Amino acid sequence: MGAEGADRRYWWLLGAIVVLGLALRIAGAQGALWLDEAWSAKQAHDAGTPLAIFLNINHDNNHHLNSLWLLLVGFDAPPPLARALSIVTGTLAILVAAMIGARRSLALGLITALLFAVSPALVTLGSEARGYAPMSLALLMAILLVDRWLAGEAERSPALALAICFFLGAFSQLIMFFGFCAIAGWVFFALWRRESFKAAVLRTMRLLLPSAIALGLVAVIILGAAAAHTGFKFGRYDPYDTMGLLHGVSELVQYVVGLPVVSIWWFAAIPALVILAPSAGVSRIAFHRLAILAFPLALVLLRPGNVAHPRYYLLVGIALLILIAEFLWLGWRAGGWKRWLAAGALAAITAASLALDMDLAINRRGDPGAAIRAMQARAPQGTHLLLDRETGIATLEAAAASAHYPLQVQLADCTAARFFFADRFRGEEPPRLIALCGAHYAPIAEAHAHGMSGTHWTLYERQP
Repeated sequence: MGAEGADRRYWWLLGAIVVLGLALRIAGAQGALWLDEAWSAKQAHDAGTPLAIFLNINHDNNHHLNSLWLLLVGFDAPPPLARALSIVTGTLAILVAAMIGARRSLALGLITALLFAVSPALVTLGSEARGYAPMSLALLMAILLVDRWLAGEAERSPALALAICFFLGAFSQLIMFFGFCAIAGWVFFALWRRESFKAAVLRTMRLLLPSAIALGLVAVIILGAAAAHTGFKFGRYDPYDTMGLLHGVSELVQYVVGLPVVSIWWFAAIPALVILAPSAGVSRIAFHRLAILAFPLALVLLRPGNVAHPRYYLLVGIALLILIAEFLWLGWRAGGWKRWLAAGALAAITAASLALDMDLAINRRGDPGAAIRAMQARAPQGTHLLLDRETGIATLEAAAASAHYPLQVQLADCTAARFFFADRFRGEEPPRLIALCGAHYAPIAEAHAHGMSGTHWTLYERQP
């Protein structure tokens, strides 16, 4: 087959992979908004204006560009529409990942695209109303621009384009700052190998100074707004814990490649891949070392809080997918038993990832909308709902708004509440029976969330 035929087949295959990735994200976007999404929607609704999103929320749950989208579509938007920004940017990220891989080979482009299309972590984050998918797209664009520039293929300096990527990425999710550090180090070490230390420093600064200014502007806007009000707030803050960090990274790795069980031992396999990468012929070694190894190690040294959240290690996951794709392509190209091993590994990752993707589509993050439907069936004209803690307020209000169901959510005065809702995090179980105000509440509906997102919940009804 000639080059033209190979290119045509490449685009057909890439198109099929992108359609698959889009379908998985749409399937994963069903069901009512879960806890973090719902609070983002409520914060955007309460802010009321685009300017207020930047100046008045001052909360780590505010992913600014995502909040702007939620404000635009409205608090009562159908869940797939509320998640549309992530669906679109998550799907576009598959194309950019393919472009990164295709710089070495069209086959590598397809392998990279497939891994990004089916990765349960990216499907999850690409189908929920949060800022991780837009941030991922911005980060991948920055990687592509830098890769071309380091190879001498850029017609002009991508400094301004990179600044836009980092600015939009940081206003999507602040972990973009970690991505900047990894990319800046990658540029410096790549140039230092070719040139003097001084030349590498100067060229890195010329390329990335606009990006640093853009990120500085993001920090000034966020911190300045927080200082002008009551400070910056966290939905939950947990002190540093090394085991928590290892578990967070390991869980992210599990959902990146579809591993069936969470174990901190997955983390032990990551350094081995990075160490073997240079001898195997993998490119972008400095980037992988910084993003996959140095980033978690820096957190160990700095000891910040909230290190157990898997999604905070999305930089590790993105770099790992690019690295694994290149390993698989190199094995395929080598032929013999390495080709069979690479093909088997790609098939196993794809099958395992699709299994978790299907579970997400079926489970719907525990879909709190089912609680609304249960109340609608028993009280179609609307009702009062009692909660035992405030975490569920936004979840139920958002679900009721999207279903256009009149629901009065309250934390007190159980005398007026026909229904009681208990939401629980992992490791917590709700009571089977509840006694309040001389009455008993029995469970009528419940759900347990699977995967990276969602909370467990049980809905109770007052018994006669």
